[in-house]
Amino acid sequence: GSSSPLAACPGTPCAPGASCLLAMNVPVLTLGGDVLTTLDITPSSKLEDFREQLCEIVGPRLGDVTGAPDLRPRLFYCAGELLPGLPLLAAGIREGSPLTMLVTPASRVVSASNDGTARIWNPETGDCLMTLGTVGWQRRATFQGGALKVGREMTSAAFSPDGKLVLSTSADCTAKIWSVQSGDLVHTLRGHRRRLRAAVFSPDGALALTAAHDCAAKIWDVESGECLHTLQCHSLEVNSAVFSPDGAMVLTASADKTAKTWCVQTGRCLQTLKGHRWDVLSAVFSPDGALALTTSDDRTAKIWRVDSGECLQTLRAPGPRFLSAVFSPDGTLALTASLIPVAQIWHVASGKCLHTLRGHLNSVHSAVFSPDGKQVITASQDRDAKIWSVELGECLHTLRGHADALRAAEFSPEGKAALTASDDGTAKVWCAV
Repeated sequence: GSSSPLAACPGTPCAPGASCLLAMNVPVLTLGGDVLTTLDITPSSKLEDFREQLCEIVGPRLGDVTGAPDLRPRLFYCAGELLPGLPLLAAGIREGSPLTMLVTPASRVVSASNDGTARIWNPETGDCLMTLGTVGWQRRATFQGGALKVGREMTSAAFSPDGKLVLSTSADCTAKIWSVQSGDLVHTLRGHRRRLRAAVFSPDGALALTAAHDCAAKIWDVESGECLHTLQCHSLEVNSAVFSPDGAMVLTASADKTAKTWCVQTGRCLQTLKGHRWDVLSAVFSPDGALALTTSDDRTAKIWRVDSGECLQTLRAPGPRFLSAVFSPDGTLALTASLIPVAQIWHVASGKCLHTLRGHLNSVHSAVFSPDGKQVITASQDRDAKIWSVELGECLHTLRGHADALRAAEFSPEGKAALTASDDGTAKVWCAV
């Protein structure tokens, strides 16, 4: 659950000169509750005092996902989180106080650019930690510095579920898998004959999925880089491809006016979702994998039953077409972004529009829910992002500061921050609360 800033717990504080400064054993836990080690601390200690010690003790045992210096210690007392800079004594902590510290790898952001690179960033400091690229025939990465040209622009980049790998796509018709720890190029996925439109990891990180303008999607083994299946029943380019939440199926969207579901194990086409009159631009699964949501150039989005291929609802765009559509975390709502300056929240079961989010001055390129489903963030051609209340349909915050159109906006996993990406060549991190 979420934590609140630490306040003093009930109890009698130590008197001056008493044993408040005696060492206390503090267990160091993972988010899963596994005890990694214990630390000896005093109530006058601060969270920052343990950083170097934690890196030495805990880093190797966490698998060094992003390097030991990037560990993030979090100290809890009485179900509240101790904020950095606050001495334990000032928070009312005394000898014998129950303290718990959780240590997790710090947050990371990966970006892809037309300059031919992908970069990994620390969103808290804005520092570039690693640049992924190639120079000539020598494959390498540079740290804390200038970008390396690949020769062809990178068009997308995404972390694996465990954060140890990055999957990128390039305009040279290939996808690449990179090691986050070393920056080395692990595999180049070759086989598509035209530009890639999408690349994602499976939920367990064992597989990768690519979609391209060559009318095909491909499933790859991440460990070996081998192509396991080519999904080729579409007659025109594949615009998007995603795994189901359980990783057992793939959903593709194509310019041939259809979306298709596929069996990951066999590569066989399971269902063809027919009903759109023009290109299908995107397709996503619901959180439980039972439904699919598609958008099309025919000015509609459609909700489908995955098992039967039956169209349950048709959502009609208020303008020329929808630019994106997603389900809410609980699957009861759908959210669409439009070529005109609005986004809309829909009730999945009835197909009814619950709220039209008005306030942008130009096209809304993307719209997504917060992790708890209570808020929405939109990114617009008008250079602004906006955060909205799902319940009220009202704008809560306008995030203004980019010099050009916004292409995407996302909430952080805990929902307390937002990330925006713009045509001005920058990404920005914002406080979302």
